[in-house]
Amino acid sequence: MAINVSALTAYVEEQRLPLIRKTIFAAPSVKHFNLQTGVKHSAALNILNTSVAFGDGATCGWDEAGTSAFSQRVLEVGNYKVNMSFCDRAMLKYWNGYEVRVAAGQKSLPFEEEFVDGVIEDIKNKMERNIWQGVKATDRMDGILTILAGEASVIKPTVSASATTYDKALAAYKAVPAAKLDKAAIFMGVDEFRDLVLELTEKNLYHYDPKVDAEMEIILPGTSTKVYGVSGLNGTAKMVAADPENIFYGVDMEGDDEKFDLWYSKDNQEFRLAINFNAGVQVAFPDEIVLVG
Repeated sequence: MAINVSALTAYVEEQRLPLIRKTIFAAPSVKHFNLQTGVKHSAALNILNTSVAFGDGATCGWDEAGTSAFSQRVLEVGNYKVNMSFCDRAMLKYWNGYEVRVAAGQKSLPFEEEFVDGVIEDIKNKMERNIWQGVKATDRMDGILTILAGEASVIKPTVSASATTYDKALAAYKAVPAAKLDKAAIFMGVDEFRDLVLELTEKNLYHYDPKVDAEMEIILPGTSTKVYGVSGLNGTAKMVAADPENIFYGVDMEGDDEKFDLWYSKDNQEFRLAINFNAGVQVAFPDEIVLVG
């Protein structure tokens, strides 16, 4: 059977920019955070804290008061690449059956799209973990938990060793600064999110509706605060409560450093895939973030 190697890369060629974006923003948690583009290695988050002081408006004169203080936190990104190769001869026996299914009308696109989707799916899972648990020495970026562990000002309420998932969620909620409560959300692993839903269903708090969709989010009963289950926190037994806009996700997306190429190498007689991108996270105000666990 002959294999048309020139036609295989049509999907990637036509979808290059969308595929780059899908790769960079694959991790589900990213959609909740502030986006900062143009970050090649590091960038400063310029933070302005303003405190206004009221004076006596019944008097004349200039009574200066109040402060505007500038500070910075550095958002560092890790530079990532994916290099893969595979031999078409080794896959020929699989393609035979595959093309039979294509001929039967069961597929609208050949193998390429499915292969690319599988690569992006695995990048999504790995980057989701890195965003929360990453350690720069091994993962090329510090995740949110690593960053918070190094900040003394992070709010860390005390919970007992016997505390249930619901108890921990309540502790996180109660510890959120009152001024940030209207925008705050609670993030936890999908494993703990599952336990929380089952616990709430058993308690039947306020006739709690136990329906949960694929977005893995609920509103903590008796509050207006959303709870999100994110796989990046799986296995950590930790919860993070914060205004999501206080967390920044940094990428480039303004230059030519991102790459997503799939081609047939005549020199090496194999297919090759090259992906390059960078990503990193940082928090602006650690003293406004609650860490439980």
